[in-house]
Parts: sequence; structure tokens; C-alpha cells
Amino acid sequence: MSPRARTGAAETPATPAPRSPATALGATDASAPAPRGRRSRDEAGGPVHRALDVLDLLGTPGGPSSLGVVEIARQLGRDKSQVSRLLKLLADAGYVDREPGSLRYRIGTRLFAIGATAVDRRLRDEADATVAREAVLLGERIDVGIRSGGSVMTISTAAPDSELRAAGWVGRTMPLSCTATGRALLFDLDTAAIARIIVPEGLGPAGPAAPRSLDELVSRVSDERRRGWSLARHETDRGLLSLGAPVRDSSGAVVAALGVSGPESRVDPVLDEVRAAVLRAASDLSRSLGAEEAASPPGRATARAGPHGPGPDVSALSTPPAPERGAS
Repeated sequence: MSPRARTGAAETPATPAPRSPATALGATDASAPAPRGRRSRDEAGGPVHRALDVLDLLGTPGGPSSLGVVEIARQLGRDKSQVSRLLKLLADAGYVDREPGSLRYRIGTRLFAIGATAVDRRLRDEADATVAREAVLLGERIDVGIRSGGSVMTISTAAPDSELRAAGWVGRTMPLSCTATGRALLFDLDTAAIARIIVPEGLGPAGPAAPRSLDELVSRVSDERRRGWSLARHETDRGLLSLGAPVRDSSGAVVAALGVSGPESRVDPVLDEVRAAVLRAASDLSRSLGAEEAASPPGRATARAGPHGPGPDVSALSTPPAPERGAS
């Protein structure tokens, strides 16, 4: 029987027991507004989920680069002192950084390193699967490359005929200026940025139709950026034709390029189908890396292809029939 039942006196609320630090970190401020557009992880419980809420907030795409404790607490609906303690733990582990001379926090360098490693491994794994599939569909060699200085370096390649696979092809580099995948890697860069990459090493050796000056290269990149894909004809070797398209990550940045190369006599008659396949494959690979624009409707180029948007001459991104193989 309770004391109230025995005496008839009003029951006095008991003094709450002291909370442990972990419990304190998990408490919420009832007077604070619920986080807008953010599902609370309180039901799952645990400091890990609450830390993820903080990291999600600091890493919101398009959001401010840093936030103060008060703003974080307000947006997450938590007590300021609790958020401050959680941020200190995250900062000690390197997952957030405190800006020098201020009380604001930003995503830490340790998360950047983890993210870069994850994207690199995911890109290579997904690229291997993509080139193997597309080489069979198109009957031509498919490459995925990344930028290495003033060159494009192949990180994954496949061909429909094992005899076409050159030993040591992965790791091979070619100039950015005269290759379709190389120029696709420049789509995010303005003239000054392209110059900083190209000028120190020069345009490099190239075929008869390659750009011969920085101005000519910038002009080609600008035109190709508008339409969302690049084309190199007789630029590395006479008779060779290649097409390329950018591959983007979850931030929308170009991190790689996917391309098709083959004899002009074989690729040119089915150019529209090959172009559509390259765009579709690059979009699929981008989507696997978390790029939202990779899911754009058929008939449109990648949303961030350039400052003027996609051009009107981009084919629908449908799976084309495999082109017939002609004489080389």
C-alpha cells in the first residue's frame, strides 16, 4: 500500500535519481521543436544513433559548412549541454572538427578519409561489373577512367573478345585532351582550372584531329559539356573513334568517366545507339555511387553536365541493341 493510501495526504513527487552521462546525452528537450524533415532515432536508442543525427545534420548537402552548438541543438530538438558533450566526443574521435577561433563545428577530416576510401572501392567494384556487362552488349571495348594529373588513367576495362584485352591495360594513362573519357573528366572545370591541369604537362602526343591549343581544348570541352557527352575521332590514332560520359558521386561531382572505343568503320554506323548506351551506363554507374541526378528521366543528360544544362541532341537513355561487328 502506498504512503498516500495509508495517510490520505497528497503524494509528493520523488526527486529524480541522478542520470548517467549516457542517459543525459539521450535526453531530449521537450520544449524544443521536433527536427523538421528528420526522423528521430530516439526509439532505437543508444548514443550511436544520436551521434548519427548530428553527423547527418552537419553533412546535409547544400547546408551550411558549419553549425554552432545552439543551432544543432535547436534543429535536433535536444538540450544544448547534451549536444555540447556529444560534439566533444565526436571531435575527440576526429569525426567533427571545431573551427579555430569559433564555437562552430563541421564534418571532420576522418569522415572525409573514410568516405573517399568507400567511394574509391565502390567505384572500382561497380566499374568492373559495368564494363563487363556493357562490353557484351555493345561488342566493343569499354573503359572507366579517373583523372591522374593531366592524364586519364584506366581503372577498369573489358572487351567482348579476350584477344582484344591488352595485358596491363588497367593503369594505362592517356592525355586528357585527346580522349573522350579524358575530356568528360573536365566537365566540372572552368577555363582556369583546365589550364592549371593542362599547361604544366602540355597537351601531349596525339593524333591528327586532336586539339592543338588550350583554347581549342576548352572550346571542345564547353561544347561537349552542354550536350552531356564527348566524342574523339582520329584524336589518338587515325581510324579510332571513342565516346565518353562523366560518372558522378553523391555530391554530383565528376569522379570518373566511362567510354567506348572502337574502329570508326564499326562504331560510326551505330553512333546513336552507342551514344545512348554510354550515357545509360554512365548514369547507372553514377547511381550506384549515390548520384541523385543519375535517375533523371530518359532523354535528358546528366543534370549537372554543365552550366547551360543538357543539350537537345542527347538520345534517350534506353538499352540499345548490340551493334553488328563489321570489318576493322
